Amino acid sequence: MRVTVRYGLPAVALPAMVADWLRRPGAALPGEALLDRKAQDFLAVAGRLGDPLGDEATRHLRSEAAAALAAGRFADADKALAQAELQVIGGSTDLSALTVAQRLTAGGNRTDRAAISFLRMTSEAYREAAARYGEASALIGLADLDRSRDLALAQAKALARISEDFGGRDGYDAATGLLRRLLEGFDSLEDTVAFAGAQDAFAAVLESLAEMSGDGKLRVEALGCCRAALEDLRRDEAPALWHGLKVRFGRLASMLGEASADDDLLEEAVAAFADVLARWDRSRDEARWLEAEHLISRARADLGSRRKDLALLERAFNGFNRVAKTVDRAREPLRWAELQHQMGGVLAAMGERYSEPVVLEEALALFSAALEERRRETVPSLWAATTASHGQASLHLAERRRDRGLAEQALAQIMSAIEALRASGHAANAKRLEAPLIKAGRLVETLRKS
Repeated sequence: MRVTVRYGLPAVALPAMVADWLRRPGAALPGEALLDRKAQDFLAVAGRLGDPLGDEATRHLRSEAAAALAAGRFADADKALAQAELQVIGGSTDLSALTVAQRLTAGGNRTDRAAISFLRMTSEAYREAAARYGEASALIGLADLDRSRDLALAQAKALARISEDFGGRDGYDAATGLLRRLLEGFDSLEDTVAFAGAQDAFAAVLESLAEMSGDGKLRVEALGCCRAALEDLRRDEAPALWHGLKVRFGRLASMLGEASADDDLLEEAVAAFADVLARWDRSRDEARWLEAEHLISRARADLGSRRKDLALLERAFNGFNRVAKTVDRAREPLRWAELQHQMGGVLAAMGERYSEPVVLEEALALFSAALEERRRETVPSLWAATTASHGQASLHLAERRRDRGLAEQALAQIMSAIEALRASGHAANAKRLEAPLIKAGRLVETLRKS
């Protein structure tokens, strides 16, 4: 209901779209993010059906399709568009025999039939939509090359949504092959915006595949796609695409830089996010502004921790704090806790450089706050990460104070974190805690003897 009201949809639209989804055995209601996407899909095709296209008879049939769509009768909407398409093409199988106007009209109707197929929430319907986008691209062809390419890109995105909405990698794999072929036909200098759009779509698919498979090489390839797209694209040519590519580039560079301890990649990430934030009107798109602010803070925190750079760490803390102030703890408890954990991590890194204990004490307070939401019984790996961070900050403070009780607490926390990480299948993360565990054990032993 919230989604229907938010987007001003006809009351029957969402029920018609989710009907197939709910017929699956054991199906739960789709998440709100998926419903948001479907609402936007509906509004896009509904808007296009109101545009003038073709002769009077075609416009009448498209009007019938619009009415059927608004009533949730997707099959009737498709039937009306099929009749409009047949009226334009007739029985011709030779595209060269059609006029430019006929090809554009037929391609427009096939495009909207694809979009209507896409409204039905089954993987088979998505595949049908992808096939129809491909057919529409072929119908239009050289009559409007830019439009034809846009539809080929829509075909790839529909395939990718199979994996995005229904799981598995089949859709991503199919989209990958199509996008590789599509990019072969571009000249990056002559078709700058189209080339950048295809590279962005390709990077998105590769990024999703990397997240699914854990294959870091796919992230490297995705980063290369973003780099190629941004090489010739100017912001004024396509502001939304430029922003999206910059953020994706920064996110990938940050992840790869963190994983490989590559300062150059982290610097590139910081520069990309800074470029975006310098040109972004926060009031027009606060959600994406906050995403960029959060990501640049992560990159600065990682770079600052390795370089022992207090200025970078301070800027990272301020960025995390700006984002944290916008998060409602009651609505997003884990996101709130993540930010407390990240601010605690920055203060812990800063505390290693300050002789006064107050910074480490503030870090411990933030870790403790995060643990109120990151509970072992619900999110064991997150609990372990924050518990380990709390333990290591406690260890630094115990060293300074020569506090045996605090050292013993730190030792117990690190041991518990290792145990939880191993139990939840994060053996590599557990292994990284072996060095601080040994250090904590030695400190406890030393303090017991003193």
